[in-house]
This record gives sequence, C-alpha cells and structure tokens, in this order.
Amino acid sequence: MGYSSVYWETATGRPPCAGELITIYFNPSSSKLIPNEAYGIAFNGGFNQPIMCGGEPRVMTRKDRGIKCSPFYTIKINVPLHALTLEFSFTDGKEWNGPYKIEFKVYSKFKNMPATFFTEGLTKELSQDGACENAIYPDAVFVKDRCEFPAGLIHEGGNRCDLDIVPGCTDPNSPYFNPLANVDDGSCPYFSDSE
Repeated sequence: MGYSSVYWETATGRPPCAGELITIYFNPSSSKLIPNEAYGIAFNGGFNQPIMCGGEPRVMTRKDRGIKCSPFYTIKINVPLHALTLEFSFTDGKEWNGPYKIEFKVYSKFKNMPATFFTEGLTKELSQDGACENAIYPDAVFVKDRCEFPAGLIHEGGNRCDLDIVPGCTDPNSPYFNPLANVDDGSCPYFSDSE
C-alpha cells in the first residue's frame, strides 16, 4: 500500500462495475486516524449520494502485516446494479478521514438512462431486507489451521508446519529425477510404448 491511505481492488483487476465485488483497503498510518482499541477503524459510506446503507459506521477487518508494518483495514463492497458512485469516509470514533469517491463503470445497456432510473432502482434494491448488510460487510478473517503441501496433501494443525518437504520427481528412472525430493509432486513424465 505504500503511503496511500486508500486502495481498492476488484476480483478482475479492472475498474469496478455495478454488480461486482470490490475490497477497499485503508492504511491508518498514512492518515491522522489512530485505530480505536474497541474496533480499530470503521467505514461509513453510501451509493449515489445521498442514499446510505444505515447511518452507523461499519467495523472493518484488521489485517496485520508483520512486526515492522502497521496493520491496515479492509471492507467488502458488493456493488448494487444501480450504483453509479460510492462516497465514503473512515473513522476511529473521534476523527474522520475522507470523503473518498469511487465512480462505477456503467453497463452499455444503462448508458443513456436518466438519473432517476438509477436512483429509483437503487432505492428498490437497498430497501430489501438485509440488502445493506449484503452490500457493505467486513472482509473475512483467515486463520491458518493447516499447512500447505504440494500435490493436494493436507496436514492439520497450524503449529506443525516445520517439515522438510522437498517436492519434485522421486522416480530414479526418470530423466527429471530430483535426488533431494522426498514428496512426488507429479513432475515425472511417464511415457508409454506407443509414444
């Protein structure tokens, strides 16, 4: 993230569109906000201002980056189909940082529609039960509880990952044989007589 306060990304890596999921990252170390002990940093924002999703700031997920880097905070945005913009700010419970604005790419079939089309459509979308909770929510917290192994092997227990696993070709008759490998990773090509 560097020195930037706010960063966002989509699953596709392209500019965000209505109907897509985006993740917003906030780096409090590049702002004047000091994470609150109770919840850290919170997000408050709405689509096509002034249409808001609730009035209360939403708690963001803390992401630790190691002992030398301060944590950053994330939140997921499931962009409604009729959203044109998202305007938002961050708070530590005392001070605010923002506002920021993301403009969403409009699908070609909606390009020439009047503003009332988007306002009325968004109002209808967000008036459904649970719509705001599904549109703006904390990022999942990943707890590592298993080791990653080659060839789809799984080893339970995050505290036992210090094994000397060397993936590679373990077939001594193969030209790709790796004498240091102790787990076959499928890299030994097998040829039939018909080849």
